[in-house]
Amino acid sequence: MRKLALLFPLLLLLGCPQGSTVHKVTAAQHNFRFAVQAFEDAEVAEFDKGFVPAPIHLKMETVVQKVALAGKDLDTSLAAGASTATIKGKLDAIYTLLDSLNSDGVLGVKNATTKAELEIALDAIKAIIDGALVQVQ
Repeated sequence: MRKLALLFPLLLLLGCPQGSTVHKVTAAQHNFRFAVQAFEDAEVAEFDKGFVPAPIHLKMETVVQKVALAGKDLDTSLAAGASTATIKGKLDAIYTLLDSLNSDGVLGVKNATTKAELEIALDAIKAIIDGALVQVQ
């Protein structure tokens, strides 16, 4: 899936208090969308250059699609005013998918430069989720 179909939370249109947990997680969600897209773009570019084998590329694309769906689910929950516990659960699920992306994809890349690039991109996504998790603890 080349384009991630993550929706902007309706909270942006409706507004939410600047210091609220919902606002902070919503802001993190936007950074998350862009970071996931950057990871996907980097992975596809490396695949196109021949540095990511097709089976690993397909595994990573499958997980990225799941991450995109989890992001959409998080958006929907944020827009619906879900509880902190619900948001935390959704963030935990995304983090589990990111761990899978690493173990089932990135770690299988043999080209050291490509692997390092993808690890950095994945670490950036995880840092965003870590920051959002801190907000809902």
